[in-house]
Amino acid sequence: MKTTIILILVALIATSAMAARVVNKSIEHPPFLVYQAYCGQTCTPNINGCFQGFSGQIGDTISAVPGILCIDPGETAVKGLPEPGVDWTNYVTASQPGGPPAKTDGSVWKVTNTSLRKTVPTYDCTVAIGGAAVLQQGSANIRKWWPLMYELPGTKWVLIVTTGTAVWDDDGAGPNLAATTHQDTWTWQVDATLASLKNLVKLFHELPVGSCQVPLIASESLYTQLIDSITALEAFLCPDPADPTKLIVCGDQAEFTELFNAFIMLIEDNCSTDDCGQCNIDYPIRNTVENPACCKLLADADFILDALQAEIPAK
Repeated sequence: MKTTIILILVALIATSAMAARVVNKSIEHPPFLVYQAYCGQTCTPNINGCFQGFSGQIGDTISAVPGILCIDPGETAVKGLPEPGVDWTNYVTASQPGGPPAKTDGSVWKVTNTSLRKTVPTYDCTVAIGGAAVLQQGSANIRKWWPLMYELPGTKWVLIVTTGTAVWDDDGAGPNLAATTHQDTWTWQVDATLASLKNLVKLFHELPVGSCQVPLIASESLYTQLIDSITALEAFLCPDPADPTKLIVCGDQAEFTELFNAFIMLIEDNCSTDDCGQCNIDYPIRNTVENPACCKLLADADFILDALQAEIPAK
C-alpha cells in the first residue's frame, strides 16, 4: 500500500514538472544585419556641396556616414505594465499581445537577468583591427550604443533577456511547455557587401586622419579607381534564384575573380602603414592604429569573396 502511494506521488510530481517547467528553451529571434557605413547626405538647407567659384555649389560631398548599432530597451510606462522598474520591453516576448497572465502579486512579468556578448573574428593585417570581445551582465552594465566603422565583418552581438512570469507557454503550439522562466535571444551581425564596401570607400574619402585634416583616402584618382572597380564588380551580380534576397556571381566567374584580385592589389599597392601624427606626407590610403583604413577595406573584400564563394588565384 505504501509503495503504491509513493509511486502515485512521484507520478503527480513528474506530471506537474512537465506541465510547468522552470526554464524554457530560449526564443531565438531572426538576426539583424548591420554595416560599418551607410549612404548619407547633409541636412537642408545647408548643403555641403562642392564649390565652383562663380557658379556656386553643386552636389553633396557627404555621401556616406558611419554605421551605429543602437539598442533601445523600451520604456515601461509606454507599455503600461503594472510593475515599476521593468525594462527591456522591446525585447521580451511576454510584453507582446497574448502574453502571460498576472502573477499573484499583480505583476505580469519581470526581467531577472540580461547579458550581452560580443564576439569578434580574427583578421591578420599590418595593424590590429576590430574591437575587443566583451561580456556584459546586468541591465545597468550593458552598452546600448556601438560605433561600427572599424568593426570586422562577422562581428556579432548576442543579447539574452531572461524574464519571470506566472506559468505560461511562451511559444503557443511550439516545442516549449508552460514555464515560469523565459529567455529571448537577439542577434546583430556586421555584414559586408559590395554596396557597403562602396559606402566605406566614400566614408574614408571624407574622414580625416586624426587631426591631420588629410583624408584617409587622399588620392583623388585612386578614390575614383576604387569606386569604378566596385561598380564594375557589382555588374557581375544578380539575385540568387533560390533566394532572391541574396546576390550571387552570375557573370563570368574567372573574369570576376580577376577583377576582384586587381581591386585588392590596388588597395595593397597604395596602402601605407605609419605611426600616428605623421601629417607631413599625403599617402594614397593611410593605415594607422587609430585609423586602419587599408586593413578595414581588405578585411571587407575577403569577407565578400567568401560570401560570394569566389576564389582569388594564388599570388
